[in-house]
Amino acid sequence: MKVNYAAILSFLLLMGLTYFSFYTHKPQSVSGPDTPLTEFSTARAMVYVDSLAQKPHAVGMPAHGQVQNYIINTLEEMGLEIEVQSDFAYKPGWGALSRAENIIARIHGSVGDQTLLLMSHYDSAPHTASHGASDAGSGVAAVLESIRAFLAQDAPAKNNIIILFTDAEELGLNGASVFVNQHPWAKDVDLALNFEARGSGGPSNMIVETNGGNGGLIKAFAEANPSHPYANSLMYSVYKLLPNDTDSTVLRENGDIDGFFFAFIGDHFDYHTANDIASRLDRESLEHQGRYLTALLDYFKDANLNLKADQDYVYFNVPLLKMVYYPFSWIVPMLILAWILFFVVLIYGLRKQQLRIRGVLRGFLPLLISLVLAYGISWGWKAILALDPAQADILQGFPYNGYELLAGFVALTLAVTFYVYKLFYRPNDAANLSFTPVFFWLLIASGVGIYLEGASFFVIPVYFALLAVFLILRSNKPNLFLLTLLCAPALFIVAHYIKEFPVGLGLKMLVAATALSVLLFGLLLPVMGYYKMKGRLATLFLLVSIGAFISAYAKSDFTQERRFPSSINYVHDLTSNKAFYATYNTHIDSWLAEILGENPKPASEIFDSPGSGKYGSRFSYAKETEIQFVAPSQVYTETDTVINGQRNLRFTVFPQRNVRDMVLLSPKETRFIKLNFNGQEVEAREGEEAPLADRNSDYLLSYRLSNREPLEVSLTIAEADSLRFTLLDFSYDLLENPDFGLPSRPANSTPMPFVNTDALITIQDIQF
Repeated sequence: MKVNYAAILSFLLLMGLTYFSFYTHKPQSVSGPDTPLTEFSTARAMVYVDSLAQKPHAVGMPAHGQVQNYIINTLEEMGLEIEVQSDFAYKPGWGALSRAENIIARIHGSVGDQTLLLMSHYDSAPHTASHGASDAGSGVAAVLESIRAFLAQDAPAKNNIIILFTDAEELGLNGASVFVNQHPWAKDVDLALNFEARGSGGPSNMIVETNGGNGGLIKAFAEANPSHPYANSLMYSVYKLLPNDTDSTVLRENGDIDGFFFAFIGDHFDYHTANDIASRLDRESLEHQGRYLTALLDYFKDANLNLKADQDYVYFNVPLLKMVYYPFSWIVPMLILAWILFFVVLIYGLRKQQLRIRGVLRGFLPLLISLVLAYGISWGWKAILALDPAQADILQGFPYNGYELLAGFVALTLAVTFYVYKLFYRPNDAANLSFTPVFFWLLIASGVGIYLEGASFFVIPVYFALLAVFLILRSNKPNLFLLTLLCAPALFIVAHYIKEFPVGLGLKMLVAATALSVLLFGLLLPVMGYYKMKGRLATLFLLVSIGAFISAYAKSDFTQERRFPSSINYVHDLTSNKAFYATYNTHIDSWLAEILGENPKPASEIFDSPGSGKYGSRFSYAKETEIQFVAPSQVYTETDTVINGQRNLRFTVFPQRNVRDMVLLSPKETRFIKLNFNGQEVEAREGEEAPLADRNSDYLLSYRLSNREPLEVSLTIAEADSLRFTLLDFSYDLLENPDFGLPSRPANSTPMPFVNTDALITIQDIQF
């Protein structure tokens, strides 16, 4: 076979291995309605999703009670006794207060010494008209269908099983807090499985929650043998560093309950939006959740659930082998061995005169040039935002055409890299060129081995790359097919991060995708270095890039399927007696222009807004308008006494309209000795002398109302200290209120997520 044909087949094999890696990340088929009743069926689970996601059902919305009743009735039809646990919870740090109504059931085990908890949350995201099909209707449906199938098997489990559907997760994980801190069953829980979503598709990531080592959890997960594990300790390490919380975090922090949680993050643009509907939920993602739960329920129903461990494990999934894991204690020896092998192969090549110091050093140039160009290419996203600023209003950071843009930028990076290496190509120079990226990967693996241990498995592709280089040095005509197979670990372990970082964190992480593309290319150089067709491959990837960008451009407009997130609010400041229309949008579309005018002024020039959104968003533009009467809440003082130099105050805030949210502010200099909201004591956090003593803003509380329950505040301060509050009331009926006569939101627009929108807002000062 001629070398050029061998190279073509080798390249096709590399593409096939890459495709196979992504193909195995989640199930490629779904279980239908004819699946035996003793097994999980995605088709049957979708019936639950369809029923749960008929309407937005955040806490305080009318449909919230309907969804609650549906879940209760479904569980009762399975023969289970249901308890609804209802109480207030206050989330420190978030300042989130709400009443949570958890739905709880219990299946007694034949032994009953240990307890497995299955959980998801049933409230949808507030403010955004989200139907909650994925977040977390998919989790509720997965648990319901799995429990139905389990009960149909009529095979008693040794362990107790608790089913928990938490409420008010979207507001501050309040349902989980109510359960773990107040319910007597919480102390019995040994292990929790939590099902979530941060988009409407993609493979489901497994992440563990534990206060100790993850060793016992990872071993048990591997032994349970789910069909498509998608998990790695890099995500585990990153997750622990980020300020992300789930219901599982509350169980771990407040109850020392270990657990797994599973969440898919693809199609991130649907997250918390009105597009989170049943028709957009990826059935394969729901199937993935079901397969996880089925395998783990079958294993843990009879297994020892005491999985506490002191040792952490490095772990990752690969096709065929599924889960690979080893203890952190192996990290340093594996790094030392890799460095030893690196120098052994280097010395071997130099002695055989197949490697030359000058040639190895020359290999730095194409890699560094490619990395610099990859960094430049990553700025393309900022260029797109400059040309099309409306995309910046997708606060998730991943636009509707994000996959096409990502493919275009990655393909362009590979085109440039192939061209750069074409310029540096010399016959029989693959070994020299390969040493530089191997050196880079060793540096990366060593760095993360010290500072981010969960990512230390990046050293494993280095072993295979060194073996490939050794085979090149040992033989003048190495088997190109064998060298290609040695590239498989690099593709299996690294390639998916090129997609996952931008999808999960937004296209601001495009630089990670382009840089990883170059570094992965470097690990493939033992094969790529033999290709004489680098110029043609550069042209091929350039054409792919152009095609992807054309496809992205075709999806850059906003339609009924790809709706523009817009926000408008009416703000009445009772102190200044002025009223404004205000938006969080940085791009003013035609609908907003009807309300704000073609050239609205920056909000900061109009009024001082105390509010902000999840991503630090503040009102961007505003316009002063006529004052329309909007009833503010009434404040009643119940007690106001001074004892031993301390002032004790208790007051109640009664809403006078259909207020859904109250935000309470007080100057950050105010020092509270005691503070209590609706019976929830605000505790001083570690390092604080008093509750909320180290605030960096005036923010105290965000209270989500159900059934117009008032806000009760009790506090103690020093007698000489001044006391002042600012209260913001939010009712989300601006567009329906005939007194304002605003035009309806167009069909290609949707309420902006993560901020208050379509709201009537009153701002009033409260002084005593």
